[in-house]
Amino acid sequence: MAELEAVGTTRFHRGRALRLTTLWAASMAVFLGVCAVSVEGRVLEVMAGALPGWTGLGLLSGRLFGWRQGWIVPALVLLLVGYWGVQDGTGGYPWWDFTRSPVVEQPISLGISLGLLAAGVMAYWMTPWRLRGLLRRS
Repeated sequence: MAELEAVGTTRFHRGRALRLTTLWAASMAVFLGVCAVSVEGRVLEVMAGALPGWTGLGLLSGRLFGWRQGWIVPALVLLLVGYWGVQDGTGGYPWWDFTRSPVVEQPISLGISLGLLAAGVMAYWMTPWRLRGLLRRS
């Protein structure tokens, strides 16, 4: 199947990207809708702010290790955040921990999350033939 996807047309890849984007948006809406019933607003805000970052990490991992191993980088980041992302004496979390701080308290966490999503989308867009084309031009 990987060989067939490698020779797929532009129309095939655009359709796949559209389907994945639609499924991602729908699943996030359902997930956050269900969570809105069971968790408080502050926790829901943190979850909604962190979801783009986790998606970007999954896309980066998929591009680096293959799409079936898209879980590797998010799992490593989860371990690192769990180990080093502890509260300090004031009750705050490190600035780079996009998974625990509400956007109101630490707006940079949303920026980090959106930056990770942008990096993941760029990695998804950077297919092998586009990369070869860019390398040939320079």
